[in-house]
Amino acid sequence: MEAVQFGELPFLKEDANVRWCTYSPDGKSLTLGLSNGDIRVYSTISWELVRTLSGHTKEVNGIAYSPNGDQIMSGSGDHAIRLWDVDAGVCLYTLSGHDDEVNMVAFAPCGSLGASVSSDETVRVWDLRTGECRHVLTGHEGFIAGVAYSPKGNLIASGGDGDYAVRLWDVQTGACLHTLSEHTDTVWAITFSSRGDWIVSGSADKSLRIWDVETGTCCRVLTGHRQIVRSIAFSPKGDLIASSSNDKTVRIWDAETGVCCQILPAHSGIVGCVVFSPGGDRIACGNEDKTVKIWDVGSREARHIASGHGGTVFSVKCSPRGGQVVTCSNDGSIRLWDMETGYCHRILTGHGGEGIAHSPQGNLVASGNREGTVRIWDVETGVCRHTFTGLNSPVGAVAYSPQGDQVASGCFESLTIWDVRTGECRHTPYHYTQRMTAIIYSPKGNQLASINFDDTIRLWDVESSVCLHTLDGHEKAASKLVYSPQGDLLASASYDSTVRLWDVETGECRHVLTGHTESVRIVVYSPQGGRVVSGSWDESLKIWDDETGECLHTLVGHTGDIRSVVFSPNGDQIVSGSEDKTIRLWNVSSGQCQYVIQDLDTFVQSMAWSTIPGCNSFITGCDDGSVLTWKVVKDEDAYCIRLHWKTVSGELNVKDTLIQDAHGLSQLNRQLLMQRRAVGKPSHTRPPV
Repeated sequence: MEAVQFGELPFLKEDANVRWCTYSPDGKSLTLGLSNGDIRVYSTISWELVRTLSGHTKEVNGIAYSPNGDQIMSGSGDHAIRLWDVDAGVCLYTLSGHDDEVNMVAFAPCGSLGASVSSDETVRVWDLRTGECRHVLTGHEGFIAGVAYSPKGNLIASGGDGDYAVRLWDVQTGACLHTLSEHTDTVWAITFSSRGDWIVSGSADKSLRIWDVETGTCCRVLTGHRQIVRSIAFSPKGDLIASSSNDKTVRIWDAETGVCCQILPAHSGIVGCVVFSPGGDRIACGNEDKTVKIWDVGSREARHIASGHGGTVFSVKCSPRGGQVVTCSNDGSIRLWDMETGYCHRILTGHGGEGIAHSPQGNLVASGNREGTVRIWDVETGVCRHTFTGLNSPVGAVAYSPQGDQVASGCFESLTIWDVRTGECRHTPYHYTQRMTAIIYSPKGNQLASINFDDTIRLWDVESSVCLHTLDGHEKAASKLVYSPQGDLLASASYDSTVRLWDVETGECRHVLTGHTESVRIVVYSPQGGRVVSGSWDESLKIWDDETGECLHTLVGHTGDIRSVVFSPNGDQIVSGSEDKTIRLWNVSSGQCQYVIQDLDTFVQSMAWSTIPGCNSFITGCDDGSVLTWKVVKDEDAYCIRLHWKTVSGELNVKDTLIQDAHGLSQLNRQLLMQRRAVGKPSHTRPPV
């Protein structure tokens, strides 16, 4: 059986590429424009083909329903526009005038006018009662790809290539009222909000822009797609925006905040079109794999269950208040998850994160990126509160002060402290000539420690901006830093195969912890202090006494590099992840392995233990972009680890498996499973709702 995604409904399979799709005004029909010139009308109740409209000799690039639903207008690569009678299935008019392919069409709200755009660089306004052309609107400097009428019908918006601009036209006079020109590549799609106060445009520059119709100013830029934005649609209520892209996804955005609230991994190819149903509870999207997929976006489950990251999850953090998980990936997104349910509440995009830090109160998240900016995000709303700029190199690390009033950022050449409340730079940056790869605050917040690429570690006084100590001793660069809970010691792991414990008051090295035979990449302190755990490329972990420097236990069992380690909140257990695609649970006192999770699909790159009191769970972020939550359960004297939830995977692979007693399957559920090559019939079904 092939992959089935949450919220997905049965799909339509065509014999040609799906160029466009749209719902009828009453929602009872879904109409497709195909690359072979056909237009096909399907019932949304039975999903059976109702009729095929034939007449175009080339691909159908755009279709639109009249407001009362009795007519369809279509535009084609054959340069023609056709007006169809839906019930009779006959062509009423063929509108000629364009000198090149027609790329999109739109009905006016009055139903008697229509607009079309073409590769001949013109917008044409048609009287659909007579078939005459009322206006030819010129001004674009290349092909025009998108067109839309305002809800009142007094304005037309168009966008295209050449000048990369959106133009706003007066329907009555044909005058250009605004030229909106902030996109940096072809404008492929355009639509009005239901109130008519906003225009949204989608571009080959990978962004969506929301414009104020009255002033012509850009209100918001939505980023996250990784390739051309091909199509956009407003929900009927105006609270959501859907966009489709060449990156094979459909994204759903909160129109008010601009936050991406869901990503649908919709197709195996370019997603050329997306449309909301009139009720706003479903989305249809069609593409070049010759399918149309229907998604249920009305339920809470469908809104929030999302796929994993599109790249390695290199950071996992639990909010200090508990209940929420923040993950950061090299796919350029930060995601906020519900610890208990796995719902993805927020997807923060457009800021290719190089590090994340939670505020002590848990209501804010700081992120840094390769473009040299730091952003402060509101966890509740997903809105960016501050963007700190002025840094001339990529941000390698960010850290929140324990008091929550400061954020520190480390770049290739400076360490900067920012005021979270005002968004201003609190101190002149500490200028430095070497790359800074990590920074952390001391528990009291009066000191910062940084790793520098000249193999040194520096301690900084936060108040005076003075470098207190340069910690020399490692023969190679340090890889990780951690303060003791009391703040009197600093542990550093290094590529020189050692761990060093430093007195932060004097800057002296108290202990050099030796025994690893390869680079040490991980070092963590127990929550109560006194114990340090290190993880190495030599496939082992070591537990150290920080008072004596003695190695208490060497934990062996992994057969690959140690990638991540975390202590339980009470400090009596640790969990480790390795390149051998296993997770191991260890007892700190005895050094014994208590449980092994084997045969993971990929290795764990990052992990964090839940901060919820009494919740014995931990979260893992993996190299393949997935996020998983595990529960540690004690059964009599033995421990086991159970998977609690994971992000939606791409597919479920089973062989020679019989699934019995499947309850609650609707007719749509059954149809979808059969389309995905499930064999046999469910033994229990319920009537369709």
